Amino acid sequence: MKDLNQVERIKIKLNLAKNTDSFFEVFGADSHKYRLDAPINIKEVEIFEKNYNISLPDGYKVFLTQIGNGGNEYNSVTGNSGTGPDYGIFKLGHKYHFMANPTSNYLEKPPFFNSKTTKEDWDKISENMPENIHDDEYVKELGRVYTGIFAIGFCGCCGFNGIMLSGEDTGRIVHITDEIEYCPQFAKEANFLDWYENWLDSIISGQRFKSGGPYGTEEEHFARYANVENVYKHDLVQYWKIVALRYIKGFDSLSHEYMEKLWENYYIETDKTVNLYILNLLVKFDYENAKTELEKLYKSNALEFLKILHLYAKEKTSDWQNIIQKLQNETLSTEVTEYIKYVIANDCSK
Repeated sequence: MKDLNQVERIKIKLNLAKNTDSFFEVFGADSHKYRLDAPINIKEVEIFEKNYNISLPDGYKVFLTQIGNGGNEYNSVTGNSGTGPDYGIFKLGHKYHFMANPTSNYLEKPPFFNSKTTKEDWDKISENMPENIHDDEYVKELGRVYTGIFAIGFCGCCGFNGIMLSGEDTGRIVHITDEIEYCPQFAKEANFLDWYENWLDSIISGQRFKSGGPYGTEEEHFARYANVENVYKHDLVQYWKIVALRYIKGFDSLSHEYMEKLWENYYIETDKTVNLYILNLLVKFDYENAKTELEKLYKSNALEFLKILHLYAKEKTSDWQNIIQKLQNETLSTEVTEYIKYVIANDCSK
């Protein structure tokens, strides 16, 4: 994949990320659902730039015109956002691009915040603001401190991912909020495409699936799972069962008692999605006994087979080389082929 240009790599990695996070476990994925609509014509971008007298950074424009623009309608804040970090990347023209009134021309002004601004510098802003500042004045203050920063996506709570439009930090991603007391923070990457590709890599590698550790006890989480149908309406049962199972996944191992319970639930669970999630856990906690079920899976769902192997039994990939080779020879799916190439390049040599 290293011999491909960045745009082509990102297009392939979008599929890899979607198939690795098949249960939407990465933060924000349940909103954008890895949907990315078709790119737009450069003329549309130029019209937008002309309307606001700004120039969008090259990497961001490449994304909009060669990779995708918008995707999933979710709520009033995320609106139409395509696959991307946190709640996704706004469709161009989204109402939340603007941290202040765009008619104030704050976007076209030199940036007030830059990589040399210290937290102490920033703290002075809120310290010097009146405690009872009027909403209109507060919005004007947002326009003053966020000059040259264009919001491209929602992070949750009061946070947004922005991109620097001018100055020495042009093209860099910066995390901002609509509450001035919080100092902006730059992402480590130098430009949009590097930031976006690194986010995809962190999903595909499994880094974003690593738990911070177990919370509560086995008994509590299995009880929560068993009680879901008594607590939630039918359309929420699947979601909350998987939430309970995610907590179980946080353990390094399961006791014999609860390992048996996990197998019992696997055999009686009627929801196919929940049943598949349990198989993920069985491969993680009881690989040798789960091998038979994993072998069945490769025949019915090759992508999920490859994903489970990659995330939860990477060191056992050599056990499946013949099957992986068979899949590679027989599959007609581009997505399966891409995932096999990734597994061979990153797991088979481990």
